[in-house]
Amino acid sequence: MLKRLAIIPALYPKPSKKTNRVTLLICHNDATLQLQLLCYSWKFGGPSQGYLGCWFKMDCQSRMHLLTRHFLHKKPKLPSLVCACYASNKNEDTLKYQNSLPTFPVPPLKQTLEKYLLQYKPHVSQEEYERTKQVVLEFGKHGGVGELLQNKLEQRKEETENWCYDWWTKYFLAKREPNVLTYSPCSLLYPQNFSGVDEQLQFSAKVLASLAETVSSLARHQYPPAMVMGTPLCMDQYYKSMCSCRIPAQPIDKIFYRCIDQPDAYRHVIIMRNNQFFKLDLLSPDMEPIGPADILQHLKHIVDETKEPGIAIGLLTSLQRNRWAEIYSSMAQDEMNAQSFHDIQSSIAVCCLDETETFSDEETKNQYDSRWGLCGGGSKLNSGNRWFDKGFLFAVGTHGETALYGDHTLADGVLAHAVLSQVTKFLNNNENITTDTCAGSLPPKKLEFAVDDFVNQAVEEAGLHIDQYLSHQQIGERTFKLFGKKLLKSKQINPDGFIQVAIQMTYLRQFGFLPVMFEASSLQLFKLGRIEHLRTVTEESVDFIKTFTDKDLKSSAKLSKLQKAIKVHMKCNKEAKFGQGMERHLFGLQKIAEEYKIDASKFFGDPSWKRSSHVHIRTSNIPGNLIRTTFLPGIPQSQSFCMWYSVRDDHIQFTLSTTDDKSVLDVRSFLECLYSNMREMQLLAETEI
Repeated sequence: MLKRLAIIPALYPKPSKKTNRVTLLICHNDATLQLQLLCYSWKFGGPSQGYLGCWFKMDCQSRMHLLTRHFLHKKPKLPSLVCACYASNKNEDTLKYQNSLPTFPVPPLKQTLEKYLLQYKPHVSQEEYERTKQVVLEFGKHGGVGELLQNKLEQRKEETENWCYDWWTKYFLAKREPNVLTYSPCSLLYPQNFSGVDEQLQFSAKVLASLAETVSSLARHQYPPAMVMGTPLCMDQYYKSMCSCRIPAQPIDKIFYRCIDQPDAYRHVIIMRNNQFFKLDLLSPDMEPIGPADILQHLKHIVDETKEPGIAIGLLTSLQRNRWAEIYSSMAQDEMNAQSFHDIQSSIAVCCLDETETFSDEETKNQYDSRWGLCGGGSKLNSGNRWFDKGFLFAVGTHGETALYGDHTLADGVLAHAVLSQVTKFLNNNENITTDTCAGSLPPKKLEFAVDDFVNQAVEEAGLHIDQYLSHQQIGERTFKLFGKKLLKSKQINPDGFIQVAIQMTYLRQFGFLPVMFEASSLQLFKLGRIEHLRTVTEESVDFIKTFTDKDLKSSAKLSKLQKAIKVHMKCNKEAKFGQGMERHLFGLQKIAEEYKIDASKFFGDPSWKRSSHVHIRTSNIPGNLIRTTFLPGIPQSQSFCMWYSVRDDHIQFTLSTTDDKSVLDVRSFLECLYSNMREMQLLAETEI
């Protein structure tokens, strides 16, 4: 019996000039498997005409195998793509495919520079575009600076697991802005049906129990490998986001992490309540998860021990990084402080138990929840009951609020979704946990800090800083209820592309110019893959936006322009996911120039580079049904914001956050305009399809 598997392109090094060979990786676990092999070319965005491979028929054993085969083809187009097919089952080793994942490619220089010009063109006059074009041609010419940097980048690719990984980590560690205010995204779950401390602890015990099961299965390599359309994804982030933490230092922060599958892995979490810290073992020495009954008993003990608030040491993690590094270095001279810091940094995660408020007015409650989720709500509320440097942190309020945080240094939020999948299983069990079945695990240990006048003044300074920041922060949410994914797909319209065009149109109508707009795209198809940023403003989207209000243009022509814009967006998104994006490549060329002290200032110092680096909108599409909304604090640039959206079957949820004043960017007005524009685009689609 043959099993049909999706054939997913995976990028590998270009074929040898001598043999014209490319490597084909095939994973299979069927008795017999038959695959048709195609050679792809990114130049055409699909199968190249005339380059049909051959058929293989192979006998397989019951377990998974990795086979390598070679085949020849004529006139290979570079970079060549080969097909990788995988089949999996839930009992497989978590890291089974890790070593067979393709390495992150270096796209052709010419391809990236062509994309750069295409992305730059919609934002400038023809005269400025022609000037920039000459700069780009000079950079990319044969024997030029670009070719030199490209060769060195390709050499780095051959010598590393992922040529971009270390640079990307250091990029975050070098940032001096406060971590929580710029680079730590927060996800709010839909409000849970509980109220009061007792029910808060019941819920928290279930979340911690689910986290313990996730950690235990990852440590034993029994967690199912992450897949997309049958293709394995890199699991590195699942291991590094736990037991990880930023450590403030100058001129660049340090990072602490200990992979949870190592023999000396840490097994504890930190519970924070009323600004106090407790170390609680979540797993036994042999990595067996502690039961929810024991966890609940320990949480009740912590509540009994924290009737009065402690000094808000956690506020210090919200300071500018150099200032926090100065305070941290001074405090760490004390042995007790150093040990407490280490216990926090080495923990699997931090769980924050907060006292929160409830409101009868839904809008007021949403605003409160957003600020609470963003950073605890301020120094007078729960901002001191946080440790914002932690790789994974979640907070639970007393009125059903739940927030997940993740430092972006080592991970991009994949752990949060893994934990949520386990949480769902626990939450489906509505029975209350009782402490009758406690196994007698070790009680939590309180962490102590030596505090003097210097620390007290620093905490007061941090409180003033976070409160001032919150006074400038705007957060808005809007649910678009007229339609969702189901309707758009029924009309053969890609929802993500549709929304991206609508946001661009809204920005143009609000500010009078087109934004530089990024969309996050995962690179987990590659070993140690992180994030690519896709620029979503294209000539095609601009063409649609500028002719949308043309009364002399037929609706059918407008719809055709919209479909073309969406098609181009889908193509660019696909290219980004398969390692053919522009941003990481240009980032790598810039880092190579810095590393080898090669003068590339004519390109990277050109006004076009500076202009294109001023990002006005960062967007991301949030999957899943448990998360109500996700937001970053905002971009510290004028007329800039972050927008997260989640496309459901019958509605679309938007969240917009910015540090701009209302006189510059009114969140409510922007969301209303976006709603109106999407409605107009919907009517166009319904009229013509």
